[in-house]
Amino acid sequence: MEGRRIFWTILTGFAISLVIVVGTMTYTTKQKKTQAQEKLSDVVTDSGESGEAQPQDTLGYTMWIVDSQIGLFRSGCSTPYRKLDMSLSLLSEYDLAALEEGITVETQRELDQMIEDYTS
Repeated sequence: MEGRRIFWTILTGFAISLVIVVGTMTYTTKQKKTQAQEKLSDVVTDSGESGEAQPQDTLGYTMWIVDSQIGLFRSGCSTPYRKLDMSLSLLSEYDLAALEEGITVETQRELDQMIEDYTS
């Protein structure tokens, strides 16, 4: 009887330890994956132009009308990396004039805010 009690106590302790170890490993793996994704999103390479990576927040972005759509351009690039699929007829005259001249922002966050302003 005493031997059986010791066996179950040890088995219970082992099971609890196993749950703690597996939980810690899962958390650590998710944390490393998140950090890797953040690092990846912080670095942008422009299709091999210079081969050097630049932080996204220091690039600068410009929005202007190209091919009857709003084009998003990275600083120094003449080809849009993205076009917004929206009707320009929905924009005010003021917004159209601003977009025809080009709207420049410094960071990805500012660009995201501008996109949200124009598309909502």
